[in-house]
Amino acid sequence: MYKIKLPNILFLALDIASFYRNSFFNTNDLAQLSNRHKSELVRLKINKKDYKYLDDTRFGGLRGNFSTLLTWRGLVKRGSSIVNSCSLGKDSKLVNAICNGKIVLNREELSAYTNDEKLKNLLENEAWLRNVRESQAHVKTMLEKNNKIPLKRDSASYAKQSVFKSSNEQYFIRSLVNNFVDSSNTILQFNLINLWQGKKLKKKNFHPLIVLPTKENPWGGGIYALKNEDLFDNKPLLINVNLLTKTCQDKDGNSYKLYSLDDALIEFSKEDKNIKERLDYSWEELKKQYCETEVDYEVRKEDEFSTFLRLFLDWKRNFTIDGKEVTDVKVISSGGPDVELIFSGGTKQKLELEHSWNNYLDHGHNKNNAFSKVWIFAEEEFNFEKIKKIFSLEKKRNNDRIPNVFLAVDKKGNRHAYRVNWAIEKYEEIEVKF
Repeated sequence: MYKIKLPNILFLALDIASFYRNSFFNTNDLAQLSNRHKSELVRLKINKKDYKYLDDTRFGGLRGNFSTLLTWRGLVKRGSSIVNSCSLGKDSKLVNAICNGKIVLNREELSAYTNDEKLKNLLENEAWLRNVRESQAHVKTMLEKNNKIPLKRDSASYAKQSVFKSSNEQYFIRSLVNNFVDSSNTILQFNLINLWQGKKLKKKNFHPLIVLPTKENPWGGGIYALKNEDLFDNKPLLINVNLLTKTCQDKDGNSYKLYSLDDALIEFSKEDKNIKERLDYSWEELKKQYCETEVDYEVRKEDEFSTFLRLFLDWKRNFTIDGKEVTDVKVISSGGPDVELIFSGGTKQKLELEHSWNNYLDHGHNKNNAFSKVWIFAEEEFNFEKIKKIFSLEKKRNNDRIPNVFLAVDKKGNRHAYRVNWAIEKYEEIEVKF
């Protein structure tokens, strides 16, 4: 078994993985999902009272931290807008492993456990890439410590962008580390969104700056640049850089020369050049050209069984409830309750899974004989006053079709089960052991 200590933001992204599995998402989505479902993990910098984490969907704070974690995948149509699409890692392996129980999270340690060496390596690689992106995002600090690098951050004009001016009146804009595209981790992909998006390029003649990391140092591989004149014909959004040969190509196989910063300072055009090319350029047209897929406007809601498996079972199918050992949990056919608990003695108990207690009535289960003597789990805390308001009258009308055993998880993640005596409208807690 392998144990991997994770950066806080990576742990948080993995802990909410089932909410965006197989869905389009970006930094805004992850910030909203984190606040909705994992608020106890969100305020990771409590010492900074003005540092917006809770309910933060603007750049900086939680959203800014997710931006140093995610891999940019492309542009997708969402409603009437074309927006960024992201993933955690270069593919879906990590998210699938979380959802399938191949990676188990320990919330007390902010660590991950796995028996799979490849998954261990993937987790360590994503943690390292996050460190690279975070360090390179603080390029102003690096320049202040290295006076020999002839660049100055233009914070006054570009507060939210890593834009730099040389003493030769050239402008550079930092490209963002994306992910490795090969299994040997020698070809590192960068995205050039910072260069192309918006109207910056119309106002200034920018060249993309590329910082190559080493395993030991996010800045150790040197500072390089691409000449924008080489990019105008193809306008690539993604560039693959071979860390060994220092050669680069776009996804279509077009090659581009990678210049050292020293050579770029000598050869590259200044801030007021390429006026015709910049006037002819349109980010709106480029977005349409690269936009691939139309996706759901909302992040899809996690299915009820995934919620139950993650929140209540904690990826385990064996537990004891009310002194009876559950040996398996099986999904059963549609038209009735969602799952069946199989007890060690061979008896079975049907269990309905809902996002909220109200949903049980919304779905009409109180009028369906298939739900007679069913138990219920909901992704909602057990509040008996609320339970009574929802079910008390229906219990009198529909008797056994209203549950008397309720499974729930509290805000701290503790699992509980309760048995309600509807005749006297009182309840008792049932012991649950894992």
